[in-house]
Amino acid sequence: MTDKLYYRDAYIKEFEATVLDSFADGERYVCVIDKTAFFPEEGGQSADTGYIGDARVLDVRENNGIICHYTDKMLTVGCQYSCKIDFDERFEKMQCHTAEHIISGIIKKQYGFENVGFHLGKYEVTMDIGGYLTREQLDEVELIANRAVFDNVSVKTYFPSVEELQTLNYRSKLDLTENVRIVEVEGYDLCACCAPHVAHTGEIGLIKILNFEKHRGGIRINIAAGYRALYDYRQKYSNVLRISALYSEPQPTVADAAETFMFSYEETKAKLKSVCLANARLEARLINNTDGSLVCYYPDMNMDDLREFVNTAKQKVGGIIVALTGRDGDYKYIMTSSRVDLSAIYKKINADLLGRGGGRDNMIQGSFATDLDSISHYFQNVKYC
Repeated sequence: MTDKLYYRDAYIKEFEATVLDSFADGERYVCVIDKTAFFPEEGGQSADTGYIGDARVLDVRENNGIICHYTDKMLTVGCQYSCKIDFDERFEKMQCHTAEHIISGIIKKQYGFENVGFHLGKYEVTMDIGGYLTREQLDEVELIANRAVFDNVSVKTYFPSVEELQTLNYRSKLDLTENVRIVEVEGYDLCACCAPHVAHTGEIGLIKILNFEKHRGGIRINIAAGYRALYDYRQKYSNVLRISALYSEPQPTVADAAETFMFSYEETKAKLKSVCLANARLEARLINNTDGSLVCYYPDMNMDDLREFVNTAKQKVGGIIVALTGRDGDYKYIMTSSRVDLSAIYKKINADLLGRGGGRDNMIQGSFATDLDSISHYFQNVKYC
């Protein structure tokens, strides 16, 4: 059995280990060593990465009690290697996992809701709560969680005896009876957990509840802590700085400026739409009556404008009226007619003009992958048009 060094000391960065087994597994290799500080994927937390000798550790899994290190090259059985964990990544996870314990403990104590799901990946931390909380309630939880950080309380891990375990009121998703590892955040949480954690809450630095959504009768919370909270703040600060400059507005009031702009923008967009539709109707009134078909090209019109145009103009056209926007090879069209049954012929029209589309009520909408001259010539000369 591999000695699990991460249970004894979460801060081990480098260690020596002897290879017990190594074999190919598809495009990767599996390595089993006599001791390891690499934490395997377990309890919702992704595995550590690093090196065994010069072999890159890509993943770590525990399979039937055996800790398997998945590497990019074969290692020699019986040889001792220097091992090194990607500790910056590990420490970020320690910060986030301990933060999750604190938040879960507070929610359990304040509202009685259990943590029913947890995922700690390389970029995202989510936790599922078995009940609904508002943003205001989560803000209060966040405030208490950061007080736990500022108080710098101790985080202890231990394996209580079966008798001791029966006296503890601890959180657990499973009904455990023996070899239970307890993580205690003094005054905030008591939970069965196998993962590495920081030794004192002050090492977390900051806990931030980013967002949440309804999920399976409760909520799914997205959090960041420690370095990840810092990276998140930097990104958002950079965005606010840019937006502030674009609006020429101080950062504290830039959201108000954005709301004012969006209100004005929506008003302007509505007025522009009204003007464009009126222009489409005017264009329709300006065309001459014809017994044949008519192709009209309006590069600045959108599909709503084209639809308004053909609806207004179709009574002046004896054949088919086709309104186009776009460019050669990619024309969007709307066609209709007050006299020709398009349902019987539109598939052939599409086939002849490299088109695709459909519709109902004798209005067809789609695209032509050909040029404007070919489209115009087609509708001027095809007999059934």
